[in-house]
Amino acid sequence: MSARTASLLAAGVLSAFCSTPALALDNDSYCDVDGANVVLYLDVTTPYDDIDKRALVDGIGHIFEGLEGGDRFSIRTIEDAFPKSARLIDACVPFCAGGMLGDFFSQCTEGAVINDTKVLRRQIVESLAGRLSSSTELLQSELIRTLALSAPEEFREGKSNEIYVFSDMIENSPYLSGADFFASDNQELVLRLADDKLIPNLLDAKVGVFGMGRGGGEGRAALPQDRLTKLEEFWRLFFIAAGAEATLRQNFSFSD
Repeated sequence: MSARTASLLAAGVLSAFCSTPALALDNDSYCDVDGANVVLYLDVTTPYDDIDKRALVDGIGHIFEGLEGGDRFSIRTIEDAFPKSARLIDACVPFCAGGMLGDFFSQCTEGAVINDTKVLRRQIVESLAGRLSSSTELLQSELIRTLALSAPEEFREGKSNEIYVFSDMIENSPYLSGADFFASDNQELVLRLADDKLIPNLLDAKVGVFGMGRGGGEGRAALPQDRLTKLEEFWRLFFIAAGAEATLRQNFSFSD
């Protein structure tokens, strides 16, 4: 994918769009057994201002730009209750496995790939635009069980797995309230999750977290340093226990 593709993706999310045409070929035919598995979790329990939206969409455009033909790309929501988590996108980047001329009788042509890449881009645009425009401040945000219970559907063992989480990463749910979360020792919390089978298998996955550092509520003020430190330490321990390598950022930008 080119930088222009990422720019088009970003521009499309923040503008009006038309209905999505159908794919020329079944998307399953584009999935490469050796392709990477890229999963994006989008927290919709907190409203995003215009600055956040632009940075978030640019970040997603950066991810989309790095995809190669045959890679799987999934977008899933984080909601106020884990059963509400919805998969917005589950598709593979169009390409012809044997090359454009690999099979003279194949329906996979350069035109089909170009068309279906545009369709996939449009699907991503529409999915993001709809959820970003409707995101609102909710009392609860269920990250732990969403990540743990969706992992068997999203993680692909033996493949290159890249997982991106766009969220403030503050857990406040029926399973673990925000007050209990911040009052509990991180090591004890991780042991509790392990006992409850809520540590997902993300062996060797690369995890990128974007958006930590601000609290909920109106104005979304910066977290006090002690709370931010506690939050970062917990999620580092969580992803280490899951077998993943995590990078945590306090904004939605891929640039430092």
